[in-house]
Amino acid sequence: MKWLLPCALTVAVVAAASPVVWAGPDKGRAVYGYEDDCGMLHTSPVKRNAHYKLLYTGKADHETLMRALQDKDAIGGPAPPRLAAGLPVDLGPLSERGERIMHLAQPYLGAPYRLGGDTPAGIDCSGLTKAVFAGFGCDLPRQSRLQAERGTPVAPTELEAGDLLFFAPDRSISHVGIYLGGGRMLHSSPRRGGVGVDRLAGTDYERWFVGARRLARVEMAEAKGPAR
Repeated sequence: MKWLLPCALTVAVVAAASPVVWAGPDKGRAVYGYEDDCGMLHTSPVKRNAHYKLLYTGKADHETLMRALQDKDAIGGPAPPRLAAGLPVDLGPLSERGERIMHLAQPYLGAPYRLGGDTPAGIDCSGLTKAVFAGFGCDLPRQSRLQAERGTPVAPTELEAGDLLFFAPDRSISHVGIYLGGGRMLHSSPRRGGVGVDRLAGTDYERWFVGARRLARVEMAEAKGPAR
């Protein structure tokens, strides 16, 4: 069964049919922001409220942004209401590709969320996707906004296990997960305490969903047979 999105989200995905490009800050422009308890990054050229801290001016790479969030104590903003998605999920049957994804993610399942982390001792959303897709022979960039430029766009009614899902509460993409089928996503989020599987329907993640991408290497690797 496909995960069906509301019409408004379908329009958003169609609009993102071309590679999703992050609208980065201009040179010399102040960037305020924080990471909320859902693992979503909020940025703005102005200080919108007390949770927004001055992170840097101009553009910044992934390491600089991670360091700024930590140095400025800008991690852990307003927590969205607790939803059913934060509870353990009964996976039910998975496709062969979904099972392989869970096999590749096994070392990280239950790992705590750690901003900038990329090991079973602590890992963030883009670190998890990079690690899992390395098992398919995909060398993904470290940032979610750059991962959103890889592969080909996928309509919300055509999602398959292995598709990358991207989310943006503001203008820029700041969270990524891996679709498993049946409306479920594997991801790393501080809301759930780390790496695990959540349902998408009726959650903030569904509301913030902006597009999905499919990587050809995942399909090619599956055609050669799953690694066990």
